[in-house]
Amino acid sequence: MEYKKENDILEKTLSLADESYEKAYQFLQDQYAESSEKYGPQALYFLSCLAGGLKRKEDALNWLELAIKENGWWYRPEVLEDDDLEILEDDEEFIFLKALSSSRYNEALSRSKPIFSWKERTQNNLFLAVHGNTQNAKIAKLDWTPVFNKTKEWQIETVQSGEVDGYSTFRWSYDMTSFLPVAKAMKEMEEKGYKKIVCGGFSAGCDMLLRSIAFSDATCDLLLLQSPWLPILKNSEEELCKTIKQKNIKVIIFCGSNDKDCLLSAMEFYSTLKGKGAKTTFILQANIYHQFPKDNYSINKLLEEDF
Repeated sequence: MEYKKENDILEKTLSLADESYEKAYQFLQDQYAESSEKYGPQALYFLSCLAGGLKRKEDALNWLELAIKENGWWYRPEVLEDDDLEILEDDEEFIFLKALSSSRYNEALSRSKPIFSWKERTQNNLFLAVHGNTQNAKIAKLDWTPVFNKTKEWQIETVQSGEVDGYSTFRWSYDMTSFLPVAKAMKEMEEKGYKKIVCGGFSAGCDMLLRSIAFSDATCDLLLLQSPWLPILKNSEEELCKTIKQKNIKVIIFCGSNDKDCLLSAMEFYSTLKGKGAKTTFILQANIYHQFPKDNYSINKLLEEDF
């Protein structure tokens, strides 16, 4: 099987790691050796952790040196406290690398702010894409663009979090402030005269969209939730579902059959939505982990869904 996107390769690596760190490490090493130029900080971090988990101290350190020293990348400080890197805990070079990485993180954090890509209306309909954690707006746009390949009636825009995660990647916090840039963008778009507004989120991005719906006046015509990670359900599921029904928002939930972290909560959310009378559909994606499917869906077909 050919793996074209880094996220897909890392998902495969994670699935192999559940079975064997050795298999996962060999797989990711082979993928990296084949085309190292297409891999970013996450891949090298995975390689370091896998090597550390296998007690290969020198390899674990070398991958971090490549990422931080040679490539100039950095990580959120707590990421480098992983149990798999415990073998490096007292190593002077590792301590230096952590300090260097943290310095870059703090510098990036001090100047980071949310970014909404919209400049002007160029099409009749708007799609707003919200990235997941350890991603960015560019990744979100690339992931969602295939959904609109056969139509020119859609303008794709993105909201990028202001909370840095690592070099060129961002994250969302599950609180009462992190979602506000998403809610603000949705509200602004309601006033621009679009025929339809559809919002799509991946993983944590789904939670940000739902918080925007639940805790602000923001709305849209359709929500597309791919591989939804939904901490919001813990305390607000009933109220959220009522609000979605009241705002007359259609919801399509997509989740992979192998997505062990999100499948159960996604099914539960669908069931509750359905029970509240909301317009919703659940699409189970066979043999998919926490990722977009290889053969993507089309917006025209989704809008024809019978709710």
